Amino acid sequence: MYKFGYYDQICHTVQMAACPLLGADKIGFEPSCYARNIEVSSALIFQAASLIIDIIALFMTVIMIFHVRSKYTAVGRKEMVLFFYLYFLMTVLDFITISGIIPIASPVYPLFLQACVELPFFH
Repeated sequence: MYKFGYYDQICHTVQMAACPLLGADKIGFEPSCYARNIEVSSALIFQAASLIIDIIALFMTVIMIFHVRSKYTAVGRKEMVLFFYLYFLMTVLDFITISGIIPIASPVYPLFLQACVELPFFH
């Protein structure tokens, strides 16, 4: 059964960016199900399907920012643009953590993961 704050079951079945840092012993979870990895010129790309979706999301976010910025009389235009900028930043950070650009064993990985979860703009 799923409970709030209990990620054992979901981390054993789904590979999420936060799962390597969760767990009772803080050693993380290794999922039993992986997506296929792709090797491109001796570089291993993890979660290729998620990366394609992230690239599409970035492209659509740029289009939405362009259209919102072009509407000068829209109510809440600045807030919408700020939301899309933050969404763009969060998607880029997600792209970096999921793709394996920063290895899980790197000491920088928890910092990028924390930036994905809680953006410093709201503190």
